[in-house]
Amino acid sequence: MCIRDSQWIELGNNRSASLVNVPAGDYLFQVKSTNADGVWVDNVASLSIHIDPVFGETVWAVLLYITIAVVIMLVVICIVLRITNLQRRIDFEQQISNLKLRFFTDISHELRTPLTLIASPIDEVISNEKLSDAGMENMQVAKRNTDRMLRLINQILDFRKIQNDKMKVLVEQVDIIPLILKIYGNFVPMAHTHRIDFRLFCPLDSFVMYTDVDKLEKILFNLLSNAFKYTPDEKSISLSVTCEKQILCLQVKDEGRGINAQKLNRLFTRFDTLDEIDPNMSTGIGLSLVKELLNLLHGTVRVDSKLGEGSSFFIRLPGNRDVFDADANIEFILADSKNSGQEVAIPDKLTEEEEDKETRILIIEDNEELRHFICGVLAREYVVLEAGNGCQGLEMTLRELPDIVISDIMMPEMDGIEYLKRVKGNNDICHIPIILLSAKSSLNDQIQGLEYGADEYITKPFSSAYLKARVDSLLKQRQILYDYYISKMREGEKDTSLMEQLTPSTPQVTHFDNDFIRNILQSVEENIQNSEFKIDDLAEAMSMSRTVFYRKVKSLMGVSPVDFVKTMRIKRAVQLLEQDEFTVSEVGYMSGFTTPQYFSRVFKEAMGCTPKEYRLKHKTIVEQNV
Repeated sequence: MCIRDSQWIELGNNRSASLVNVPAGDYLFQVKSTNADGVWVDNVASLSIHIDPVFGETVWAVLLYITIAVVIMLVVICIVLRITNLQRRIDFEQQISNLKLRFFTDISHELRTPLTLIASPIDEVISNEKLSDAGMENMQVAKRNTDRMLRLINQILDFRKIQNDKMKVLVEQVDIIPLILKIYGNFVPMAHTHRIDFRLFCPLDSFVMYTDVDKLEKILFNLLSNAFKYTPDEKSISLSVTCEKQILCLQVKDEGRGINAQKLNRLFTRFDTLDEIDPNMSTGIGLSLVKELLNLLHGTVRVDSKLGEGSSFFIRLPGNRDVFDADANIEFILADSKNSGQEVAIPDKLTEEEEDKETRILIIEDNEELRHFICGVLAREYVVLEAGNGCQGLEMTLRELPDIVISDIMMPEMDGIEYLKRVKGNNDICHIPIILLSAKSSLNDQIQGLEYGADEYITKPFSSAYLKARVDSLLKQRQILYDYYISKMREGEKDTSLMEQLTPSTPQVTHFDNDFIRNILQSVEENIQNSEFKIDDLAEAMSMSRTVFYRKVKSLMGVSPVDFVKTMRIKRAVQLLEQDEFTVSEVGYMSGFTTPQYFSRVFKEAMGCTPKEYRLKHKTIVEQNV
């Protein structure tokens, strides 16, 4: 047997041949045999064979593979381009949103003061002038729309804070039922005007939970405002309040226009209004702010809506403290201040720490008998804290923020000099006066202690009366320092260093305290006209927690931050009154007071006369001098 040019293969007595794995191509199969004597004869039989290649080895297969590869590459390129375009579009839309927010924020800051000055005359006309029914109605319309604009401005400013991660969450334990009743009462007159059946379903007499009252109020106010905005006259709106264990459940249901099912997913998109009938009716801010605030409070919102029938908003807010413990953006406060129905100049929630007016002194001394003796001397007038070494003292200083520290130098674990270095190197506690006690009486030792930042160096043995006198002197220095800062608050001195202003007769401060005080003055000056400027905002500007900021200001200046800002507002009011360019009401608002009545009362308490009386006295003095 032979195939092509291969050698003959002898099969013997086999009458069959098998060929496998033969490559594709053309072949000639030949067979010859022997005679009876076993001699090969020339009787070759031939057969042409053609073997087709498998499909994968054909040219068409190769072309198909190339085509598929090209198609896949094109698909991948299209997908990549689409993703890139979508990302660019998202980035562009985000940039547009940020530009919008930045623009609105800048405009909001500019509009706040003139809007406040518009609201002031309106309030005075409504309260003091005898108007006709038509005139009173017009004034009420103006007041409502002015208040609406102020709320929109505040919402935009809140958005900016959230975007920049500067929105602090101040959690407190509070009964929220009175708050809900108050908000409900604010919408009752609107319901009567539009003949809307507005009902409150609240089976709870009390519900105490941990939450941020201000943000909860904004959430509920925006939901109700949205319901009234889209509910026609003579329809109904309901507010339901229930609880599930420690979860507050709120439902705001209306019989308004309803929302198209396809548009529910865009309901909380910023600056995106879903009002197709009148796009200018909504700013697209309220509901998106609700979503952002709920995220800060770890709450959820769900919406059920049918077009033409109305909508229902379901809110769930956790009330356990555990929910907020792990949140770094959360700050707990202990209690609200009670204002007895009177307005306050700065709408802050004062904590119990701010109610504590007692001076706290930390004694760091490893000798137990001496430590107890010093505590006994000072405990009659001050709150005394104790620590047995520098490590314990540093830990207590950071935790308790005392007003004064009295520390020994020779101590185990951490001596007084190292403790002094640590305190003066920490911006949060560097303001705390430190009195060093030491048996080292040499001049070099005293110089070393003072060079590291000690406010006083007392050698052992010492007189208890002398120690007490030095403590009293340091505390008085804080009040003198505060009075000096207030006296230096003039327009021409903003950029002048306090260290350069201080004279030998005025108390000295460290460069840390100098920068701290200068930054406070600058921040308050920049926001002096903003009646909603809070102590929390001031603490945030100083990059401090509320607790640390309060204790530092109180220790450094002898007054609380609230009183300090109030004093600055009075100073600004005096300057404006002496210029005689604005009305008393305008001066009050430009100085950051919420109402003319409150401004007059605070001014009289501080200056001994009303703003009008002060202006008349000043005019008289000027005329006499002329």
